Amino acid sequence: MSCLSQLNVISFNKRNTVSFLLLLASFVLLVLGVTQPMLEISAEHAGRELFSYKQSIIEAVETLYEGENYLVAFLILFFSVMIPVLKGIVILWVFFFGTLIQKETAHSFIFTIGKWSMADVFAVGVFIAYLASKASGMLDARLESGFYFFTGYCIVSLLSLQAKTRPTKLDKS
Repeated sequence: MSCLSQLNVISFNKRNTVSFLLLLASFVLLVLGVTQPMLEISAEHAGRELFSYKQSIIEAVETLYEGENYLVAFLILFFSVMIPVLKGIVILWVFFFGTLIQKETAHSFIFTIGKWSMADVFAVGVFIAYLASKASGMLDARLESGFYFFTGYCIVSLLSLQAKTRPTKLDKS
């Protein structure tokens, strides 16, 4: 019951309601984006498939970690999963908890870490890898559902932030 007494819900005007719904949708897209395969690369020679390779972000992190590429695995996990999740949790917190000053500080923090999220850069990087492999005569590439979910997360998350109003004195302090 003490947790409920600490609720300090922002005013759910039209913009904040849209922002909240977009935030929930972005969480779903993020989960699907990091767990579903992003890119399939295959090679064929003389009509025989030499290999076919596809992985999700989480699987790629696991593969990199198992191959002792700890720094790369950590960086992908940190910028593509942990920062977006932290950003979403802080935004949820702003919707329901904290004083006006805490909400304003958290709001500013979101815009600061948003620059470091790199999720959009990662999605572009996957697309560039796709284009590069398509340019090669030996390789074939297909974008998989995870790429579209992850790109959707990037767009919907940004729209959620743009739709949300800054905390005001009308939001209880």
